Amino acid sequence: MHPVGADVRAWDADNGLPFEDGTIDGCYASHLLEHLPREGARRLLLECLRVLRSGGVLRLAVPDLEVIAGEYLHVLGRAQAGDPAAMKQYEWITLELLDQLVRVESGGEMGRYLRNQASQNADYVTARIGAEAAPYFRQDVQNQGKSPEPHHHSWNHSGGQRLQHTFTALQKRIVIGVCSLLLGRRGRSAVQQGLFRASGECHQWMYDQFSLKRLLEQCGFSDVRRCTAFESLLDRFDSYHLDVVNGAVRKPDSLFMEAVKP
Repeated sequence: MHPVGADVRAWDADNGLPFEDGTIDGCYASHLLEHLPREGARRLLLECLRVLRSGGVLRLAVPDLEVIAGEYLHVLGRAQAGDPAAMKQYEWITLELLDQLVRVESGGEMGRYLRNQASQNADYVTARIGAEAAPYFRQDVQNQGKSPEPHHHSWNHSGGQRLQHTFTALQKRIVIGVCSLLLGRRGRSAVQQGLFRASGECHQWMYDQFSLKRLLEQCGFSDVRRCTAFESLLDRFDSYHLDVVNGAVRKPDSLFMEAVKP
């Protein structure tokens, strides 16, 4: 991914944040923290604490493990009882819970489901992931035989992306070819999967409000609270249209939390 405007700067969060201590009013990260290893997430939060002024606000959005797990159990129970709608919903909610943790290729099983089966379960999928589902249900896309981009959350600040882009396409082919000669088919597959797993697309961890609150407090934040997509301590946050677009929550599966630097 690339910056969408002149005022947007691409940055690798593994290098810390490019700001002086105590100079920032607010920090915001949406569906980034889960793409970092646990220690990497802690380092990023400590960097946010460092650059925030006293009273500055950190706002995070992450997939809500508690809600996803609860929905999985709810749908599972209905499916086991023979509910036809729940049987269709079960396939999606299982993917939502597991796929980005385990996938070994871009888009994973979730991408295949969205391209081939989501239209049979459109209302439920849309309720779960919001506007990201729309391209898969557009008739013009289906008629043209085009496949939308694989589904994954934003990951362009993870350290793994730097590793992925260290290699050109030709270099990757050479590395994989050499590994294939030296290690055989399984070695080639292992290298391909390793490069992908380091790309940043996969989830490295997931959070609920209990674990995220505890992590924020351990990093030194105070006044940690869960909030909705429509409310924030950040001044004029709604004017940025980050969590709410055209009146709709951009990522309905999110846990939104804010914390303050003492």
